[in-house]
Amino acid sequence: AIGVSRQWKGNNMREVQGYPLPLGVQISENKINFSIAVPIEKKCQLLIYRAGRKRLYRQFEMETAVGEVRCIALTDIEPAEYEYNYLINGEVVVDPYVQALAGREHWGVKKETARHEIRGRFLSQEYDWEGDHTLQIPYHQVIAYSLHVRGFTRHASSKVKSKGTFQGIIEKIDYLTDLGINQIHCMPVYEFQEDMGSYRNYWGYGTGYYFAPKAAYAAFDDAQTELKDLVKACHKAGIEVVLEMPFTEKILPQTALECLRFYLLEYHVDGFVVNPYNVPWDSL
Repeated sequence: AIGVSRQWKGNNMREVQGYPLPLGVQISENKINFSIAVPIEKKCQLLIYRAGRKRLYRQFEMETAVGEVRCIALTDIEPAEYEYNYLINGEVVVDPYVQALAGREHWGVKKETARHEIRGRFLSQEYDWEGDHTLQIPYHQVIAYSLHVRGFTRHASSKVKSKGTFQGIIEKIDYLTDLGINQIHCMPVYEFQEDMGSYRNYWGYGTGYYFAPKAAYAAFDDAQTELKDLVKACHKAGIEVVLEMPFTEKILPQTALECLRFYLLEYHVDGFVVNPYNVPWDSL
């Protein structure tokens, strides 16, 4: 089925023809494209919220379908002012390709997607990398240090201001260089759920929103910029940043590759640690 573009009265936001690939959200100069895989027999709507609010602001039927991919585009929408989710057969669903989340800013606080407490945010488009690039340190010269973003500086003995965050690691770069470290391995930095009911998932291994840096690891409510700040600061100090990406067996190899490519290009990370049983080496 091909959707029909239409003007929504009473608001400048307009629906126009979307495109199916790539999946997720793509922001261009004057519009945002939304694309998600949904079984043909299921209904799908795009939900739009004002930034920081749980109350639904607008809802759009996603009628354009190419196979099992639904797509829609909106014009006259300022990314910083809105958030989004999907409604699939009556269930509120977070975009699997979401690049930033609202509602997960506080560690260990359980939030419900069904209550619109978790919503997709749009990735900030501008960042000054100041000529940054990957370091490509020869393997035989690497001295690596594995760390958990929260655990590394959460204790008072770390003596940092921004404890348990990307910024906290930046404050400890001199400590790392004094040890002779030139590569850090960060345990999962993507959005994972800590409260698992019967146990606390502290380390972050398992399913998650792989494309979205963890909001609870941000000191100033912008995990995307702060992860970039961390990578840039480490590179200036001669330290590579490697991310552990322990995809589960449910991940599609193509999705995993898209995710790794995304962090390489968007965040300038130097490498990854992956499970070869879930992401075949020949694909990498």
